[in-house]
Amino acid sequence: MINGLLEALFVVLVWLIVMIKLAPRIRKSSHFSLLGPALMIKSPKNRGILDKFSRIFPKELTSRVSVAIVLVTMLGAFIFLFYEVYLSLAIRVVVNQPASFYLALPGINPFIPIFYGTMALVVGVVIHELMHGVLSRKHGITVKSVGALFFVIPVGAFVEPDEEEMMKASPIIRRRIFAAGPATNIVLALIFFLLLMMVMGPLATPTHNGVYLESTQSQISGISNLSGLEITSFGSYSGNDLANLASSSNITPGQQVSITVYNGHTLFNGTAIAGVVVYSTLPGFPAYKSNLSSGDIILSINGSTVWNLNTMNSILDNITPGTNVTVRALNTSSHSSFYTYIVTVSKYSYYNQYYPLENSQSYRHQSFIGVSVDYAGLQFIPLSDMKSLEFGNYAISTSNFPNGIIEFIILPLQGFSPVPASLESLYSVPFFPSLFWVLANSFYWLFWMNFLLGLTNALPLFILDGGQFFKDTLLINSTKKGFRFLTESRVKKISNFFGILVLVLLMWNLIIPRIL
Repeated sequence: MINGLLEALFVVLVWLIVMIKLAPRIRKSSHFSLLGPALMIKSPKNRGILDKFSRIFPKELTSRVSVAIVLVTMLGAFIFLFYEVYLSLAIRVVVNQPASFYLALPGINPFIPIFYGTMALVVGVVIHELMHGVLSRKHGITVKSVGALFFVIPVGAFVEPDEEEMMKASPIIRRRIFAAGPATNIVLALIFFLLLMMVMGPLATPTHNGVYLESTQSQISGISNLSGLEITSFGSYSGNDLANLASSSNITPGQQVSITVYNGHTLFNGTAIAGVVVYSTLPGFPAYKSNLSSGDIILSINGSTVWNLNTMNSILDNITPGTNVTVRALNTSSHSSFYTYIVTVSKYSYYNQYYPLENSQSYRHQSFIGVSVDYAGLQFIPLSDMKSLEFGNYAISTSNFPNGIIEFIILPLQGFSPVPASLESLYSVPFFPSLFWVLANSFYWLFWMNFLLGLTNALPLFILDGGQFFKDTLLINSTKKGFRFLTESRVKKISNFFGILVLVLLMWNLIIPRIL
């Protein structure tokens, strides 16, 4: 990944040097121009295509709907930015993402696949610019040229309205033109989201009703390369019961049980050890200095059996912080049990360090020993829940709002978009699997890129469509009773204030998590 990033940065650097060298010649050309570091290839002859497209869209309806969509999206974008600020304060970031993570460019951002990302970016930008041009022609604004936009690779298209005519137009017309691009991206995002959820989702059926194994830290006898497989049975648990294995297991901890996994083609049998497994001990907390280590199974605390994650939490919640507790554990390497003695601290101290805004006074009376755990060393998610997440049903559930939407958007960060081949093989689909998943992944990335373009361009930032849209909205309202105080100079100051506020929020979310 590092080598790929360095290669991409080298290509970008070469592109920048070439553009700087050619800049004097490009400026003299009538067919080429520069938009920052991007090369614009102009074609004045193809402007008529906009008039053809403009006949499809009713002027008033398209304009009014575009303005309404951008107003709602702008508000949503602000809420999202403030929510990110909240998260930066509420959750301690242990590992910071590299700077390339914040650039939504295929080939630069390691989470954006080059094929799907480039395709979705090109489609999003082309249609965004096309709609700017369509609304310009609908309102009689001259379009000087249309063309392609290159930044190393084709990244879309552009429309070049006559700037003088745009500035002379009324704020109502200008606002409609600037709203057309981001509004169309939001509409497209919704269309592709619905196609993914309502068309592709019902066609994909889990072959078995098990749990998808995201990762494992335990060795399971008879089976290797576990991650990405499906567990279809664990001891006496199978089907829907597997979803509650971690929280409600009644299998004796430390007991060896049979386990069945499915790799998309074949069922394999093996054995695993039941119980709550220590994933890691947290520095600065009691267990870190004890002889508990990763892979150990916690059998009991103060003589109470730890059957599952819920019983472990219940036991500790009823112990006063500062109590010396006896933990009996099993070392799975030597298959021998041992005792360790730990003086508990309050759960409040843990939340205060890692999740301060989610802390509660009640946690002062509940114990914490400083371990992160999972059941049987397996981190899994029910395949039905995985499908709901992948195809968008989870995102629209009111009980999951707004986290469901965020989970759906950050699927690429979790390694689930494009859908990994190991997960694809666990579903039955009605036609060629390779074609089905190309379509499903394409719909997701067309949603993702259009949503990002629409959301970003709706922000009232100087260089974005939302900046001029916001300014024109203020100018339009300045003629109404009760808003006469919105003079042109005050409109400019308010627009600048909100533009600076957006920059501050963006910088906060980029920098603050790295220094807190």
